[in-house]
Amino acid sequence: MGAAAALCMAPSLCAAASGEARQYLSRYEVIQPTTSQVVVCHGFGCKFKTPIALNGNDIGTLRRILARGAGSPQAEVSAVADAVSWFERRIGPITGTSLRTARAGPDESGLRSEADCIDESVNTTALLLLISDLKLLRHHEVEGPVSRGYLVDFRYPHATAVIRDLRTGTRWAIDPWTKRNGERPDTLPLERWMRGS
Repeated sequence: MGAAAALCMAPSLCAAASGEARQYLSRYEVIQPTTSQVVVCHGFGCKFKTPIALNGNDIGTLRRILARGAGSPQAEVSAVADAVSWFERRIGPITGTSLRTARAGPDESGLRSEADCIDESVNTTALLLLISDLKLLRHHEVEGPVSRGYLVDFRYPHATAVIRDLRTGTRWAIDPWTKRNGERPDTLPLERWMRGS
């Protein structure tokens, strides 16, 4: 939950359309993901950026995980959560974040081994864009991350990656910041996530 989350001061600015997911990465000077590389953030507010080389085995793993979600929107949300868990385990040894703190706060700020919600929302969005580019999402599209909490409402700023159900329009928060590295992220309807603290 870095101070950078405060940049998003109004829900109308945060509730971005799918095209803004790529703009969100650019805001933190993170290059767009490809099938051969994803750049991930850590250290709070993308202080550190580490390129992660991907290979055919990685892409095959993503295809297998997302295939489990092909049957329904609910199954796809679950498969996306599995993909995020796998990705965090995959990048942890390279970034040094394998033992990162769940809900990392000011005490962890600036440490290469930690990640705030900005890092996690960037990394999750980059993974989701890669999954989308691979045409592995059948029921959802990737939207720009959303923030909640503006201090004046007595909540700390917090950001999350978002996907939207193509049929119903339901938006889902995909939020690994609340968990330890490699655990299943929170996957909540965005309206419910917005009420959190």
